[in-house]
Amino acid sequence: SFAAADLAGNPFGALSGAEETEFSIGDAEFRIEYGTPLKRGRDLFGGIVPWGELWRTGANRATHFYTSANLIFGDLHVPAGEYTLFSIPEPDGGVLIINTQTGQNGQSYDEERDLGRVPMEINTKGEPTEVFTITVDETETGGVLQLIWGETILSADFEIG
Repeated sequence: SFAAADLAGNPFGALSGAEETEFSIGDAEFRIEYGTPLKRGRDLFGGIVPWGELWRTGANRATHFYTSANLIFGDLHVPAGEYTLFSIPEPDGGVLIINTQTGQNGQSYDEERDLGRVPMEINTKGEPTEVFTITVDETETGGVLQLIWGETILSADFEIG
């Protein structure tokens, strides 16, 4: 019923909220500010978020990511500071884009300000997540940034240092 109402131009409630979350791994502190679209019965990745196209990685304002520590995503060194996150989801994972421009809305993306791009892995989970969620979790080798929505988890591992 949510999807039918949405298609008819009558969405149920607020379309997307806003979230500010904080995480820590050891002495490293992380803050993420992002829009939280709802699944509302829709096909997500490969649907409202097309495969192979730039996505603002949330809703409304660009997703802002702050780290107090230097990070290493694969070959990409990310100095401590604030960035925006964009992504290009693909059926095999796609890429996470770390951009140096901050303060913009999610439709304002300047590729020339990319710090870099890192590959993401894709996995599925049994229980769907209704509200788009971003987490930073500790791993044995550092941490993992996860984009979780519906039955999909897109993730990028990083080391602290």
